[in-house]
Amino acid sequence: MIPDDKITALIVKLNKLTSLEQLKWHVEDAPRSILRGTDDFVPLYMAALYKGQRFGLYQHRYQSYDGEHDRFYWSERVVLVILDYEGRVLWESPHASSALYDLFETVRKKVSNIDGILDDLLSDDEI
Repeated sequence: MIPDDKITALIVKLNKLTSLEQLKWHVEDAPRSILRGTDDFVPLYMAALYKGQRFGLYQHRYQSYDGEHDRFYWSERVVLVILDYEGRVLWESPHASSALYDLFETVRKKVSNIDGILDDLLSDDEI
């Protein structure tokens, strides 16, 4: 098993590189291998290439069962994966962490260009 501190260090490094615009992410469809055979949903999947490794970062929505109330409900998590060139998951982050959620928010902010959009929309407003 990989120590949590190494995983966290990787996530923090990816976040830093993304913030400095040294690592570029793009939105794409999630590889079929992630959802094959499930009713799960991936509303946002982002990918990047770093040092020859293909990374995927995505929101994963899935159903859980509440036996006490005999009902299903939707849950959500953020996942970081390393993929091969066929789109197969070679490694998946074992659990969510604040560092992983921070990375997801940084990447989403960069791929959406929300800062640029807001600056553009607000630039000519003299109210």
